[in-house]
Amino acid sequence: MNEIVKVLMERDGLTRYEAENEVKACREMVYEDGEDPEDVLYEELGLEGDYFFDLLY
Repeated sequence: MNEIVKVLMERDGLTRYEAENEVKACREMVYEDGEDPEDVLYEELGLEGDYFFDLLY
């Protein structure tokens, strides 16, 4: 399981499905809209850049 998914489930109380959808939406922002991954992590998920690679893969 992706580390971001784990954090969202534990921190925010999301289900695995909800957390995976959040990550998917953020990946789309990066890959399709050209958003900066670190900005997406911070602004959309409230996470630091340490999760950069977890977002991309």
